[in-house]
Amino acid sequence: MDSSYFYTQFAAYNTDWFIVQVFLWLLLVISTVAVLLKTDNERASMLIKAVLALVFLWNALVFFFFYMSESAIAGGIPFAVAGVLLAADTTGKKIRIALPASGWLKYTTIAWAAWALGLYTLAGWLTGHPYPGGPLPVAPCPATILAIALLSTSMATIKTSRSYFTLLFAMLLWWAFFAGIFAPVLYGFWVDFTLLAAGIYGLLMIAMHWKKPVTTA
Repeated sequence: MDSSYFYTQFAAYNTDWFIVQVFLWLLLVISTVAVLLKTDNERASMLIKAVLALVFLWNALVFFFFYMSESAIAGGIPFAVAGVLLAADTTGKKIRIALPASGWLKYTTIAWAAWALGLYTLAGWLTGHPYPGGPLPVAPCPATILAIALLSTSMATIKTSRSYFTLLFAMLLWWAFFAGIFAPVLYGFWVDFTLLAAGIYGLLMIAMHWKKPVTTA
């Protein structure tokens, strides 16, 4: 797709579904804050997985298949798979999302969350792509940044098998590298270089935790 199509479709999507996006954003903020505050680890983990599942399925079905149809295969299918996997484990314990008590991972996760949930959109506006032509916080790219950051906290406590988590994380990394390269290069949306950075961060986190034993409790 060309640049004019990209921004025209974003403008149409944002205008048509602004209220829904604000609602989803509020859900993301509430569920992310619950994880960051660690009010109840199990319930907070369930809540954030449910909300992320909703956001990813929404992006797959509405954003990609109805507005960005030229990216339906590259974006819609991976987002649908990620959404289904998150939804399937909403009440399960294969993936537990919880902010570490201390250390660099804690503050890095908080920084990524703040970027994805607001600063990303603000940066996009300030670099020449204001509303309605620029992505809002629940768009595919910031949602992917947030998901990578939060899921990276769960790598040390993966349950029973790595295959489930690996498939989910692969969907996120695919979009991080695909859109993180092509959106800036083809459409001049430079903020998405931070999506690419999130993908690199995710790969580094995998490298750090891959050889650790899978927990069974």
